[in-house]
Amino acid sequence: MTTTPSSERSDVTEAVPVPRTEPPVAAAKSHVAPVAARRSPAGFLMSLLQRYSLVALLIASVVAYGTWSRTSEVFLQAGVFQNITSSQSVLAVLTLGLLIPMISGNLDLSIGSTAGLASIGTAGLYADTGAPLVVGVLFGIAIGAVVGLVNGLVVTRFGIDSFIVTLGTASLILGIVNWYSGGTSIIQGIPQQVISFGGGKALGIPKLVYVLVIVALLVYYLLEQTPYGRNLHAIGSNKAASRLVGIRVERDTCLAFVLSGTFAGLAGVMVLAQQGAGNPQVGQSFTLTAIAAAFLGAASFKLGKLNVPGSLVAIFFLAVNITGLQFAGVQGWITDVFTGLSLVLAVAFAGILSRPKKHKQAQKPEAAHA
Repeated sequence: MTTTPSSERSDVTEAVPVPRTEPPVAAAKSHVAPVAARRSPAGFLMSLLQRYSLVALLIASVVAYGTWSRTSEVFLQAGVFQNITSSQSVLAVLTLGLLIPMISGNLDLSIGSTAGLASIGTAGLYADTGAPLVVGVLFGIAIGAVVGLVNGLVVTRFGIDSFIVTLGTASLILGIVNWYSGGTSIIQGIPQQVISFGGGKALGIPKLVYVLVIVALLVYYLLEQTPYGRNLHAIGSNKAASRLVGIRVERDTCLAFVLSGTFAGLAGVMVLAQQGAGNPQVGQSFTLTAIAAAFLGAASFKLGKLNVPGSLVAIFFLAVNITGLQFAGVQGWITDVFTGLSLVLAVAFAGILSRPKKHKQAQKPEAAHA
């Protein structure tokens, strides 16, 4: 008896050979090549709307707050945009790292706590031992990688759902951080080079933004241009079929958590550089916003699919609107409300736009047999 894998596959995994469960379809009788259907102007505009709707909303938000009488005097200033890009760089690195396990069908809820542990651990190393600058940075990144490895091994070896594993890890890390720090920030012994880098600029752009650009290019290349990235897409689309074609699901999934933890560790070092101190409370607020940005990014560029450009646009879309509303005098609770509401509306919007496409794809096999 042969095992029939599920037919659900993502666009990225179309090139992965799946064993046939039915004999090949006979060649078409007609030798006339099919003529590609021309896209109508309405269809072209709809395609642009689907791919770049979030970009359009980001531009519209900047224009709106730049012309609104309550915010126009302060919003369109270089310092405001420098602060937005600098403050969101840490969140963006966390989100990009989170995309890696998410594409494989897993969720890492420990990224925020891991960043906090890396931040407090690096600060403690500097304060207690006076370690060199590079050693401290590598130590913080290594902390994140170890946490990711533990998450990956527990998920793959014991078959426990990633949601439960990483939620427990996040709680455990919070306890460790509070025990080690005593609930107080570590401000002594931080190298001045670290603090200067976190608050410095090069060519008018915050230095942390350059770190974000490098990370974004690395993650994009990994997910879109490498066999490992295609394996992750295949695993997230159909784990059983991935095993049948020879993909080492457990190994690749574990590595996805290691990479997620590594980028979380890097984000923790960036937080330390940005704040100039190891704050035990710093990482707790990152996780939900990073998840929201990842899902919100799926409403742009690659509709319904997690992607790097969409996630970056989503992060700055949220930041621009929250900053603009704060300038307008709205109370602080708007941050959580706007983030949650944007996520819900984006998912619903993406679902509505993708329905006609899915309906046409479902009708293609019937038309082929007619």
